[in-house]
Amino acid sequence: MTKSFTNLKNLGFIGLGRMGNLMAKNLIKRGYLLNVWNRTIEKAKELSSLGASIAENPKAVAEKSDVIICMLANPLVTEDVILGKEKYIGISVSDGISKDKMVIDMSTNNPKVVKRMANTLKDKGCELIDAPVMGSINLAAEGGLTILASGREESVNFVKPILEAMGKKVWYIGEVGLASSLKLILNTHLWIMLGAFCETLTLAAKVGIDTKLMLEVLNSSPLKTFVSETKAKKVLERDWRPAATLEIALKDLNLAVDMAEEAYVPIPLANLIKDLFIAGIAKGLKDLDYSALICLYESLAKVKVS
Repeated sequence: MTKSFTNLKNLGFIGLGRMGNLMAKNLIKRGYLLNVWNRTIEKAKELSSLGASIAENPKAVAEKSDVIICMLANPLVTEDVILGKEKYIGISVSDGISKDKMVIDMSTNNPKVVKRMANTLKDKGCELIDAPVMGSINLAAEGGLTILASGREESVNFVKPILEAMGKKVWYIGEVGLASSLKLILNTHLWIMLGAFCETLTLAAKVGIDTKLMLEVLNSSPLKTFVSETKAKKVLERDWRPAATLEIALKDLNLAVDMAEEAYVPIPLANLIKDLFIAGIAKGLKDLDYSALICLYESLAKVKVS
């Protein structure tokens, strides 16, 4: 690829959900011209008022843009929108893309799907970079996400200014698909930490320990974690407004479990957390912040942690 994307301004953005909307806004703030599309067109109207052009379908986004960014809900939707497998046959990104254009998939995706999409686009003379993000809604709004990127290193470097408009740190992970694999692994680590947090906090409450005091001690020690430092306040205040819902957490964990099975790697802790997520969703916690998993533990132990 000979094209440099350092001063590139004409981008496509597909998927304007809670994260995608904020990421697209940051690109507009940096002066990029966006062609946008979302399955629910109402979500694109705010960006239109900020100067973005609304395309009628993914194909039109690809035709009008040099780089197409996708931030979609799950692997099935992502592959359909990019390759036209079911609903978007004839109007997908691949139907409108042409030689030397690039697709950046920023969703949490199945590495197998990522590689399949990359191979299909390669046949059209295009490249795919998978660049999933780490971080909350607040970090997305601030442009402070951590971005994992994989694909050809030269191509990742070409689009790095675009990625840096949405994130504070861009890590190059390796060949295409590895960034998606690492995202699933890091999320699995997070969900296991969440289970340990909920379990120990519930036990403390049951035996009569002041849970606020326990958390102060924990977070003053080497045992503190991202969960104990960031989610404890939400738990104690019963604030279940979602940074990411329990349903999304289960979706991501299912992808990690599938990946581990295909690699013949036992992950018993992750499978246990998966069952707890399923139980929490059955209890009605699906749309709450994933820290609401504590409610399941409380019901089992018949105790309130705050």
